[in-house]
Amino acid sequence: MVDTVAAVMLGAGALVWLVWRGFGTPPGSFGSWAMFSHTNAYRVRLYDAADGQPVCPWTYEPRHGFLNSVEGLDDLVRYLEEEHGRRVVGEGVALLPFTSVRIAVRGGRVLRA
Repeated sequence: MVDTVAAVMLGAGALVWLVWRGFGTPPGSFGSWAMFSHTNAYRVRLYDAADGQPVCPWTYEPRHGFLNSVEGLDDLVRYLEEEHGRRVVGEGVALLPFTSVRIAVRGGRVLRA
């Protein structure tokens, strides 16, 4: 009986601690909700600059890379040019924590539109 009460009290204390850490600590600190909710992503339409054909980024992105940053898009644009000889242009949106920013791909670089 004492073991059961101790286990319940320990479990309840751990739950209270996790909720406190999740919602009561500064963003970015260990265990805070914001640590997990501040993700970066982008949505972009890319076209081959030479012939205007659409280029699907997911053909070249790693299969696990579904939430990639603007820096990752910049790396992808450089990779397409250096490894595949494809210069791409396009427009899209960068999804940042608490905001979104319009972006453009021009001249082998990702720029703020």
